Amino acid sequence: MWLKPAISDYSQPLLLSWQQWRQGEWWRDCLARALEPHWQTIFGHYLVHLGALSALTPNSCRIREQYYVGPKQLPAAELKKVAEIQQRQLAQVVADISALPFTENSIDAVFMAHQLEHHENPHALLREVNRVLRADGHVVIAVTNPYSPGQLIRAVPAVGQYPPWQSRLFSRQRVLDWLSLMHYEEVASGYFAAGVPWSKERDPEQGWGWLMRGCSWAQSGYYIVARKREWPLTPVRLKHQRQHQLRPESVTARISSVQRN
Repeated sequence: MWLKPAISDYSQPLLLSWQQWRQGEWWRDCLARALEPHWQTIFGHYLVHLGALSALTPNSCRIREQYYVGPKQLPAAELKKVAEIQQRQLAQVVADISALPFTENSIDAVFMAHQLEHHENPHALLREVNRVLRADGHVVIAVTNPYSPGQLIRAVPAVGQYPPWQSRLFSRQRVLDWLSLMHYEEVASGYFAAGVPWSKERDPEQGWGWLMRGCSWAQSGYYIVARKREWPLTPVRLKHQRQHQLRPESVTARISSVQRN
């Protein structure tokens, strides 16, 4: 199997557009439809998109302040598409996604679309997200599914070097284990993109859609919506034992009763 260690000495360059992805627009639309009902449950003041693929994915989140963070700015043509799709201003922050220029506990939600597969140290990336997220903040993660039939094309050397097949793969349970170690609670998860994007011309769902809708675990990607949980430590209050104080008159009465006996 092609599942590999999480930490690598070399990471694939982050994609700047869905156009670099095989059947990228179809993949983006499938992801947007899968996340549509979950954006309504996320509230706050600030939403951060890590990577260009996250910023270029339309969403209906009620958070107004949304920022794109990436190693470089998007091309002007891509920014125009974002404005047309999302109908809002997209603020840009040029920075390393594993060293976010935000203070601790300052962000309400983080969206990462296919960043874990390309980053050289996904553990460090998740720790950085955990640092900037507030308590009860949300993280939305989209990852390619290693158990999809579309991954069989990795065996072809001439094709396996193109996205999304050039990246490393992590199973859904593996990512959930990483999140659970940082005390994240799984709010929702599921699969998207019921098709095989092998060809640029052919419909990815043709011949595969009926099968993958019945077996959702075989779809091309999966998503996880998790919530950061922090329970404050409450000191245990010791019950004060009542100290029975002897009054002088009770001591005298007890002595006199003993003498009479």
